[in-house]
Amino acid sequence: MNQEKWKQFHQYGKIRHLKKNEYLLKPGQVCQHGYFVNKGSLVKIFLNKNRKETIQGFYVDEVYNYLSEVNSYFSGKKTVFHIKAIENCEIIEFPKWQLEYLMDNFQEFALLFYSIIEQNFYNLYIFSAMRLSLNPEDFFLFLYHQHPVYLRRIPDKYIAEFMGISKEWLSKLKKKVLKNNSQNR
Repeated sequence: MNQEKWKQFHQYGKIRHLKKNEYLLKPGQVCQHGYFVNKGSLVKIFLNKNRKETIQGFYVDEVYNYLSEVNSYFSGKKTVFHIKAIENCEIIEFPKWQLEYLMDNFQEFALLFYSIIEQNFYNLYIFSAMRLSLNPEDFFLFLYHQHPVYLRRIPDKYIAEFMGISKEWLSKLKKKVLKNNSQNR
Protein backbone atom coordinates (compact mmCIF):
# COMPACT_ATOMS: atom_id res chain seq x y z
CA MET A 1 0.00 0.00 0.00
CA ASN A 2 1.38 3.41 -0.85
CA GLN A 3 2.11 6.00 1.83
CA GLU A 4 -0.66 8.36 0.69
CA LYS A 5 -3.30 5.63 0.94
CA TRP A 6 -1.99 4.58 4.37
CA LYS A 7 -2.20 8.22 5.56
CA GLN A 8 -5.79 8.31 4.31
CA PHE A 9 -6.62 5.35 6.56
CA HIS A 10 -4.98 7.08 9.55
CA GLN A 11 -7.92 9.50 9.67
CA TYR A 12 -10.08 6.60 10.87
CA GLY A 13 -7.82 5.96 13.84
CA LYS A 14 -6.63 8.02 16.77
CA ILE A 15 -2.97 8.69 17.50
CA ARG A 16 -1.98 7.92 21.08
CA HIS A 17 1.29 8.47 22.85
CA LEU A 18 2.40 6.20 25.66
CA LYS A 19 5.31 6.94 27.91
CA LYS A 20 7.76 4.23 28.86
CA ASN A 21 6.16 1.93 31.51
CA GLU A 22 2.65 3.21 30.76
CA TYR A 23 -0.01 0.53 30.28
CA LEU A 24 -2.03 0.26 27.11
CA LEU A 25 -4.20 -2.47 28.61
CA LYS A 26 -4.58 -3.96 32.08
CA PRO A 27 -6.26 -7.11 33.39
CA GLY A 28 -9.99 -6.63 33.86
CA GLN A 29 -10.32 -4.33 30.86
CA VAL A 30 -11.97 -5.35 27.59
CA CYS A 31 -9.81 -4.83 24.51
CA GLN A 32 -11.99 -3.01 21.99
CA HIS A 33 -9.24 -1.74 19.70
CA GLY A 34 -6.55 -2.79 17.29
CA TYR A 35 -3.30 -0.85 17.40
CA PHE A 36 -0.58 -0.10 14.89
CA VAL A 37 2.76 0.78 16.46
CA ASN A 38 4.30 3.73 14.60
CA LYS A 39 7.14 4.16 17.05
CA GLY A 40 8.31 2.26 20.11
CA SER A 41 7.90 -1.18 21.63
CA LEU A 42 5.55 -2.90 24.04
CA VAL A 43 5.48 -6.12 26.05
CA LYS A 44 2.56 -8.46 26.76
CA ILE A 45 2.64 -9.81 30.32
CA PHE A 46 0.61 -12.43 32.15
CA LEU A 47 0.56 -12.18 35.94
CA ASN A 48 -0.47 -15.45 37.60
CA LYS A 49 -2.33 -15.77 40.91
CA ASN A 50 1.01 -15.85 42.76
CA ARG A 51 1.93 -12.51 41.12
CA LYS A 52 4.63 -14.14 38.96
CA GLU A 53 5.13 -12.41 35.61
CA THR A 54 5.28 -14.42 32.41
CA ILE A 55 6.26 -12.57 29.27
CA GLN A 56 3.99 -13.57 26.39
CA GLY A 57 5.49 -11.50 23.60
CA PHE A 58 6.79 -8.24 22.24
CA TYR A 59 5.53 -5.67 19.76
CA VAL A 60 8.19 -3.57 18.03
CA ASP A 61 7.57 -0.92 15.39
CA GLU A 62 10.21 -2.41 13.08
CA VAL A 63 8.90 -5.97 12.90
CA TYR A 64 5.74 -6.75 14.82
CA ASN A 65 3.78 -3.56 14.58
CA TYR A 66 0.14 -4.59 14.97
CA LEU A 67 -1.31 -5.65 18.27
CA SER A 68 -4.50 -6.40 20.07
CA GLU A 69 -5.35 -8.70 22.94
CA VAL A 70 -6.94 -11.27 20.65
CA ASN A 71 -9.10 -13.24 23.09
CA SER A 72 -10.61 -10.13 24.67
CA TYR A 73 -10.95 -8.35 21.32
CA PHE A 74 -12.98 -11.15 19.72
CA SER A 75 -14.87 -12.44 22.77
CA GLY A 76 -15.67 -9.13 24.44
CA LYS A 77 -14.45 -10.63 27.71
CA LYS A 78 -12.07 -9.02 30.17
CA THR A 79 -8.39 -9.61 29.52
CA VAL A 80 -5.98 -11.28 31.92
CA PHE A 81 -2.95 -9.60 30.32
CA HIS A 82 -1.03 -6.38 30.72
CA ILE A 83 0.27 -4.63 27.63
CA LYS A 84 2.94 -2.13 28.66
CA ALA A 85 5.14 0.32 26.77
CA ILE A 86 8.83 -0.44 27.24
CA GLU A 87 9.84 2.58 25.18
CA ASN A 88 7.99 5.80 24.52
CA CYS A 89 5.40 4.86 21.89
CA GLU A 90 3.25 6.40 19.23
CA ILE A 91 0.38 4.14 18.23
CA ILE A 92 -2.66 4.46 16.02
CA GLU A 93 -5.72 3.15 17.82
CA PHE A 94 -8.61 1.82 15.75
CA PRO A 95 -11.89 0.84 17.42
CA LYS A 96 -12.97 -2.66 16.42
CA TRP A 97 -15.99 -1.37 14.53
CA GLN A 98 -13.76 1.02 12.56
CA LEU A 99 -11.38 -1.77 11.51
CA GLU A 100 -14.38 -3.81 10.39
CA TYR A 101 -15.70 -0.83 8.40
CA LEU A 102 -12.31 -0.32 6.71
CA MET A 103 -12.04 -4.01 5.81
CA ASP A 104 -15.61 -4.11 4.46
CA ASN A 105 -15.27 -0.93 2.40
CA PHE A 106 -11.63 -0.75 1.27
CA GLN A 107 -10.24 -3.90 -0.33
CA GLU A 108 -6.70 -2.49 -0.22
CA PHE A 109 -6.95 -2.04 3.56
CA ALA A 110 -8.46 -5.51 4.02
CA LEU A 111 -5.62 -7.11 2.06
CA LEU A 112 -3.01 -5.18 4.05
CA PHE A 113 -4.69 -5.98 7.37
CA TYR A 114 -5.01 -9.71 6.61
CA SER A 115 -1.39 -9.79 5.47
CA ILE A 116 -0.28 -8.18 8.75
CA ILE A 117 -2.43 -10.56 10.81
CA GLU A 118 -1.10 -13.56 8.88
CA GLN A 119 2.50 -12.47 9.49
CA ASN A 120 1.80 -11.82 13.18
CA PHE A 121 0.33 -15.30 13.68
CA TYR A 122 3.26 -16.85 11.83
CA ASN A 123 5.71 -14.95 14.07
CA LEU A 124 3.78 -15.95 17.18
CA TYR A 125 3.83 -19.65 16.27
CA ILE A 126 7.49 -19.65 15.21
CA PHE A 127 8.53 -17.85 18.39
CA SER A 128 6.49 -20.24 20.51
CA ALA A 129 7.87 -23.30 18.73
CA MET A 130 11.45 -22.06 18.98
CA ARG A 131 11.10 -21.03 22.61
CA LEU A 132 9.68 -24.42 23.55
CA SER A 133 11.99 -26.57 21.45
CA LEU A 134 15.37 -24.87 21.86
CA ASN A 135 17.58 -24.65 24.91
CA PRO A 136 18.25 -21.08 26.12
CA GLU A 137 21.58 -20.75 24.29
CA ASP A 138 20.13 -21.91 20.98
CA PHE A 139 17.08 -19.67 21.43
CA PHE A 140 19.36 -16.73 22.12
CA LEU A 141 21.30 -17.58 18.93
CA PHE A 142 17.97 -17.71 17.05
CA LEU A 143 17.19 -14.19 18.29
CA TYR A 144 20.72 -12.99 17.62
CA HIS A 145 20.75 -14.19 14.01
CA GLN A 146 17.09 -13.99 12.99
CA HIS A 147 15.61 -11.18 15.11
CA PRO A 148 18.40 -8.91 16.38
CA VAL A 149 15.95 -6.02 16.74
CA TYR A 150 14.58 -7.66 19.87
CA LEU A 151 18.02 -7.82 21.45
CA ARG A 152 18.67 -4.18 20.54
CA ARG A 153 15.34 -2.79 21.71
CA ILE A 154 13.93 -5.03 24.44
CA PRO A 155 15.45 -4.71 27.94
CA ASP A 156 17.37 -7.78 29.13
CA LYS A 157 14.93 -8.24 32.00
CA TYR A 158 12.10 -9.01 29.57
CA ILE A 159 14.22 -11.12 27.22
CA ALA A 160 15.38 -13.24 30.18
CA GLU A 161 11.83 -13.63 31.53
CA PHE A 162 10.59 -14.55 28.04
CA MET A 163 13.32 -17.20 27.81
CA GLY A 164 12.63 -18.46 31.34
CA ILE A 165 16.14 -17.71 32.62
CA SER A 166 17.70 -15.22 35.02
CA LYS A 167 19.06 -11.89 33.88
CA GLU A 168 22.51 -13.04 35.02
CA TRP A 169 22.36 -16.16 32.86
CA LEU A 170 21.26 -14.07 29.89
CA SER A 171 24.24 -11.80 30.47
CA LYS A 172 26.60 -14.80 30.37
CA LEU A 173 24.94 -16.08 27.18
CA LYS A 174 25.30 -12.68 25.54
CA LYS A 175 29.00 -12.48 26.40
CA LYS A 176 29.60 -16.00 25.11
CA VAL A 177 27.73 -15.46 21.85
CA LEU A 178 29.31 -12.06 21.21
CA LYS A 179 32.77 -13.45 21.96
CA ASN A 180 32.26 -16.46 19.65
CA ASN A 181 30.86 -14.31 16.85
CA SER A 182 33.70 -11.79 17.05
CA GLN A 183 36.24 -14.64 16.82
CA ASN A 184 34.50 -16.15 13.79
CA ARG A 185 34.83 -12.98 11.72
